[in-house]
Amino acid sequence: MQNLTRNNTLALSVCLLSAAWHPPALALSATATAFDRHVAIGLPQAFALPRQADDEHGPGIDQVVIEERLKTDVAYPDGSHATTYIGKANGQDAVFTRLGEALSVSVLDAPRATVATSHAVPPVPEADDAILPTSMRPALADPRPAGTPQAELHFWIFLHDQAGESNYAKFHNWYIAWWVYDMEQTVTPGVPVKITIKDHLPGVTDFDYREGRAEDSLLSFRNAADSYLYRMGFSPSSLTKVMLFVGARPGNWGGAYGMALIRDTVAMASGTGPRHGVAHEFGHTMDARHEHAQTRFPCVTNMSAYTIGLSSCRIYSGENDLKIREYVRQTIERESDH
Repeated sequence: MQNLTRNNTLALSVCLLSAAWHPPALALSATATAFDRHVAIGLPQAFALPRQADDEHGPGIDQVVIEERLKTDVAYPDGSHATTYIGKANGQDAVFTRLGEALSVSVLDAPRATVATSHAVPPVPEADDAILPTSMRPALADPRPAGTPQAELHFWIFLHDQAGESNYAKFHNWYIAWWVYDMEQTVTPGVPVKITIKDHLPGVTDFDYREGRAEDSLLSFRNAADSYLYRMGFSPSSLTKVMLFVGARPGNWGGAYGMALIRDTVAMASGTGPRHGVAHEFGHTMDARHEHAQTRFPCVTNMSAYTIGLSSCRIYSGENDLKIREYVRQTIERESDH
């Protein structure tokens, strides 16, 4: 088996995820207006929220409690910023997002475990998953001297020109809102998280990911994304993660629906994979592992492969929470020494 080298040995993780995206219906602007009116009074707030006929659960009335507004900034290509709230919808943990004219609600399928231990799921067959060569709540301390900018995790998602992702509100509801909630509240509390989503960037979002070996494609895209960031005045670090989000998966991925360099900065994900595809691949860049994934019926945690009949829990397992937290802690300490 061949290794990839970039100052140290990297492992290319190819994650075989196989479920189609069925985007949930989003509430109409009238419901969004009602939501805005209630939260403007102050939080927490409990109220009845009309559910539109095109909602994934059908028309009706949701009893909601809006508890807190999250701090994470999620910027979209059109200049809009998603505002994310956490609370409950009909007694279930939920994430509420206001973006543009839309209000979206993401109800979590499984509650977070109260302990940071898990029973690892059995290894999935080679046909479903492969590795190729090449919760603790205390806030993470930032060792940088007082007065210096605080370290932050910055995730950049570049929507490929052929991915067909023009509805930012649906994209946010499906992949981002619940992941932001988990990262900010449980996985890396105390470390600011920022997400920037871009599209239509020549040399980046038109990247030809179908040619050559998968591992070479990842490395080439990392260079293209880093070059863009430098041109825009950003200085990428190990806390800067980049992803190319594509549509159809290419033949050179060997049947995979996503891939990433473990403990590195680059990942790719296909929109034909399951709901936790973005969280899964970014998880690998922060040292999250398949072997620590869990099945929590009726769903699987973020580092699991797709399992027929099970949905995405939209959380990491306890062990993967700790793996990510330790990676972030070590990275902040290492970069503070430079």
